[in-house]
Amino acid sequence: MAARPSSLPQAHASEVLSRSKLPLYLQLAAEFRRNIAQGVWQPGQQIPSLEALMEQYRVARMTLRNAIGILEEEGYIRRGRGIGTFVRNNIPSVAELQIPSNWAETVALSDLLGTESLYDGKHAIAELPELGMAFSGRFAKAYRHLRRLHVKDGVPYCFSEVYLDETLFKQHKAAFLKAAAASVIARIPGLEIREARQKITIADAGVESARALDLTVGDSVAEVRRYACDEHCLIYFARLEFPTKFVRLEFDLCR
Repeated sequence: MAARPSSLPQAHASEVLSRSKLPLYLQLAAEFRRNIAQGVWQPGQQIPSLEALMEQYRVARMTLRNAIGILEEEGYIRRGRGIGTFVRNNIPSVAELQIPSNWAETVALSDLLGTESLYDGKHAIAELPELGMAFSGRFAKAYRHLRRLHVKDGVPYCFSEVYLDETLFKQHKAAFLKAAAASVIARIPGLEIREARQKITIADAGVESARALDLTVGDSVAEVRRYACDEHCLIYFARLEFPTKFVRLEFDLCR
């Protein structure tokens, strides 16, 4: 059974494609991945012919061949000589990460991902960058800046800029240089988190995060800003970037 065509009107599709500076074949490859992910093109089914896709998207045959070639290389589809192109039954899967919604989930995710050091500040800094969130408490006298890459099974999932209370950092320096900050903080005897806040926005990857996450500058990322305070002051602030393909947000709307 052939896959059902997208319901997007032809004229609208071509107009949308023309708005982007991204090459047409890359836009179409992204559209076709979406078709597979959403079940428009289902596993084992034949995708529309080149002629049908040319009519639907109003693009050249070679542009479509290039787009389909990308999906074939990525393992999404297979081509059979004389019989058409089919979605593979076992398509590549992406391990999604549930973005934490509380401090306990933040620690759990930090424990799940491995941590690689990209930069360890050698000196304390007097001020934090803009938090981007409401905060009326006290700041520490100084902070230590760390830059980290968090990975799982060799795949980079998160780039982070972390700022830690300098006094706390010095007391547990070896642990902070080895593991994710939230994991370390959660295991410091007697330290109680009295306030924690988080903000999530969709942003563009910068040079540093694009390099670390194997993205292109300007690719969409989920930017997470969070801070945590003990009874005295703000001890932890982090700005994290997750490639949007890994991000999952799920909430119980009855809670």
